[in-house]
Formats: sequence, structure tokens, C-alpha cells
Amino acid sequence: MSRICALAALAAALISTLLIPACRSNTQQLPYNGTYGFNVILENNPGAVDPTWEQVVAFLKSDRTDEMDYVEGDFMCGSFAQDVHNNAEKAGIRAAWVGIDLAGEPVGHAVNAFNTTDRGLVFTDSTGRTALERKMDLQKLEAEADSGSVSVTGGDRVAYVEKGRELGFISLSVNPSPDYAYYEKYRSKSRDFEAKVAGFNQKVGAYNAEVGEFNQWVHGRTFIVGSSEANRLAEWKGRLQMSLYLLKEEAAGLDKKKAELGPVWEPMGTTSGIDARW
Repeated sequence: MSRICALAALAAALISTLLIPACRSNTQQLPYNGTYGFNVILENNPGAVDPTWEQVVAFLKSDRTDEMDYVEGDFMCGSFAQDVHNNAEKAGIRAAWVGIDLAGEPVGHAVNAFNTTDRGLVFTDSTGRTALERKMDLQKLEAEADSGSVSVTGGDRVAYVEKGRELGFISLSVNPSPDYAYYEKYRSKSRDFEAKVAGFNQKVGAYNAEVGEFNQWVHGRTFIVGSSEANRLAEWKGRLQMSLYLLKEEAAGLDKKKAELGPVWEPMGTTSGIDARW
């Protein structure tokens, strides 16, 4: 072999040595839409390990991905799941990006999964809200603060994923169990709460209507003590005061149930396919 050929071979060997580590990257590209229309990019940490459920909760509460704005076409559920996955891996927590197909729906959803050492496979969702939704949430919180009742909202939630069953969510703020059976009980309670709120609103509407009738009847009248009209006034006013007292008591009970349920997310449909990428 000539000296020139030997140098060329040595140069090729050096180039190969330099390039091989880059080719063995722990980054993988998924065929799903990520940030700004690009494919989802996962960054895996070879040293990451399976966490406990408590460690997953602690990580999600410290992670700020859920606080980012959901932007149609630019930063959607796939991007949120991508960032949570990458942040978890950087923190030494083994995580998965999970694509979910929904029965009868052209567009699915993306969440995360963790193979916990104490609770098995669990799913979480940190998809944030749009800027408009956040503004509306803030206005709602300000209104509740004025009324003396403030509910704490958070974007991180447990996702309940089982093929052929409803894809549902429960906020981490209420410390839910990741078991699907727990979600079914929660869903039943949330439906019961919604029904009670609807019934309460009907009572409030009836009360307000009666107050309007009472005010209309009282307007322009002069009441003589001991007269039938004065007696009717006292009886009607007393009934309205009792109704108001009972409505306030019911409202307090509903506020307590609302706090127990936390922020409520509607289910997205029926899970028809699950694609977990670790």
C-alpha cells in the first residue's frame, strides 16, 4: 500500500471514529406532528429509570410544560407530551410518549406514560390551554375570589387509557389514584355533581322569579299592621328568607363537592388504539 493510500485509510478511520458516536444518538423521531408542524423528537436518557408513582407526581408538579399555551397547528398535545417526555428523561425518569386513536375521530390525542415500580403503567396528560382559555380561567378565579371561594386549577392530570373504554382525566390537584376503577367512580360523582348543579340553578331561577313577583306586588302598596295584606307580606317575606337560607346552604355543599372534584375535564371519546414510544 502506498503512503498516500495509507494516509487516506487512516483519515477514513478517524472520520468513522468521530461519526459513529453521533450516529448512535439517543434521539428518535416519531411520525407524529410536533412543534411548528415538525415531527415529534424524543430525547432518551440511557441512565433513566422507572419511577415510583410519588416520583411521577412530584416531577409533574415541578415541571412547567402544562403552563405553556396550546397553539393550534404550532404547539398542540403532541408537543406537550414531547416536552414532558424529554424533561422527565433529563431528570432521570424513564417516560413514554403515547399516541391515542379515538374511535370515529379523525384526530387523536397524545399523553405520557410511566412504568411505575409500585402502581404499574400509568398515563398522564399535561396539555395546556389556549391563551383565551387561560384568560377566561383568570377571570373566573377573580370572580370566585370576590365571592370568597377560590378553586385551584392545574393543567397536569392523570389520563385513564384503556382500549375500548372512555378516555378520561382527573386533575393531579386532587391526588387521584391512577387506577381506571377510580376514574369510573370519579366520573359517576362528577355526573351526580353536574345534575345537582343543574337542579340548584333551577331553584335559583325559581327563587329569583318569586322575588320579582314579590317586589312587584309590594311596589306602591301601603301596609297596615294586622291587615290581611300585612300578614301576607310577612308570610311571603319569611318564606323567601328561608328559601334564600336553604339555597346558601346548598351552594356551600356544592362548593365543597366542587373542591373535592377539582377542575373537571370532559372525556375525549373511546380509545381505539394506543401507540407508546419509549
